Amino acid sequence: MQGSSSPPYVDTPYGILTEGGRWYHVTEEDVQNYAGAVLDHVSLEQLLRWADTWVDSARTVALWGLPALLWGLPVGWAVGGTLALFVGWALLSPALPSLVAVRVVTALDHVLAQSLYYVLTMSVFAAAEMYAALGVGLGGFVLFRWGVVEWGMEYVLRPIQQALYPLPVADQVLRGLIVRVALKYRLSLPQVDDITKDIIENLHDRQDSNTD
Repeated sequence: MQGSSSPPYVDTPYGILTEGGRWYHVTEEDVQNYAGAVLDHVSLEQLLRWADTWVDSARTVALWGLPALLWGLPVGWAVGGTLALFVGWALLSPALPSLVAVRVVTALDHVLAQSLYYVLTMSVFAAAEMYAALGVGLGGFVLFRWGVVEWGMEYVLRPIQQALYPLPVADQVLRGLIVRVALKYRLSLPQVDDITKDIIENLHDRQDSNTD
């Protein structure tokens, strides 16, 4: 655990629980043992925050894309395009974590930036008497920000993600970010593949404990 107040994560025998409520099936000790050189450059706290942000990035991308699609397309096509963008990003992004992109997404995920963006774009729709687009835009903002779309799509996305990736999405992203930091600083991580083994073992241990 790091920080003297309001710790951003809890380290348990079954993995790490972040302040956002997301489980990573690797312990702080595992990361230190297998990627300690990375932590000399980027703290585990920062890696976990980046990973949380990247896991949620499909929501962020869809939120910023919806008004643009509503402006350029009929409402039905815009809604379909936004959902397709959300699904496509959710499926592909775990394989493509980027240190530059995650910083951009962090800024775009800020609620104030999104609120100002929607106030501006919805005002434009209202001035142009695009009331259907206005209603869909406001509804989309609420549904995405409250996680309703993610909850509804989870049952569709999860089986596909499990088929695409050897690890749960959050763990896949965290491992990818560790590798990206190592590449940036030209660090050797000969034991990084062992993280995958530990994640799988911790995942199975937690599942077994939940069934006891």
